[in-house]
Amino acid sequence: MTTIRLDIKSELPTVIRWTDTMTKQLPFAISQALNSVGFDGRTALGGASRQYFNQPTKFIENAWLVRKANKRNLEVQIYPERKRLPYLRANIYGGSRGRKPFEVKLVSMQVGNMPSNVRLVPNIVSQNSQGNVSRATLGRIIRNVQSSGKNSVFIGKPLGGGREPGVYQRMASGKLRPLFTAVPQARYERRFPIADIVGKVAKRRFGGYLRSSLERAMASAR
Repeated sequence: MTTIRLDIKSELPTVIRWTDTMTKQLPFAISQALNSVGFDGRTALGGASRQYFNQPTKFIENAWLVRKANKRNLEVQIYPERKRLPYLRANIYGGSRGRKPFEVKLVSMQVGNMPSNVRLVPNIVSQNSQGNVSRATLGRIIRNVQSSGKNSVFIGKPLGGGREPGVYQRMASGKLRPLFTAVPQARYERRFPIADIVGKVAKRRFGGYLRSSLERAMASAR
């Protein structure tokens, strides 16, 4: 992930007499200030997701975790929870997105010839206001895989007709209706500037947090 470096010296008070006690308490004060910035940054990323994504779900808004700093490790980390990273990585860095869990599940159930590393792009499957296929719809598709008759689901490359690999629903007429098309990769443009979002929070608030943390640390040391 992106690294943001802060100039600690420039944020320290300069009009007071510096003491050995202050020097001793400084690492702890810095760690507390960094942690405050980290949690503020997490909140800012959640709010900014509503600006950079089209009606994001809570799954995306609340994706971020904080690994706190301490006086021996003056680094706070803001990072997406592991299960949510495939949905965010390409939007942060650009390029091909990872495979979503439902894609892994459906491709593993294929009954026809289809590469294992494809991405599934919805065709006529109904999507919610966030542009995602609902869990209920995916559940119905999974339950009907390899069944027979109307509404049963075929996953793979249909024989004849030059149709692409994908997920198809069998209609009462016997025709296959495409639900998802399998593609080698799904590309996203870089659009979620996490460094800019968190950087603005850090530059605006770190100095105040540091001075307050140092005051509290000095008070507790007396």
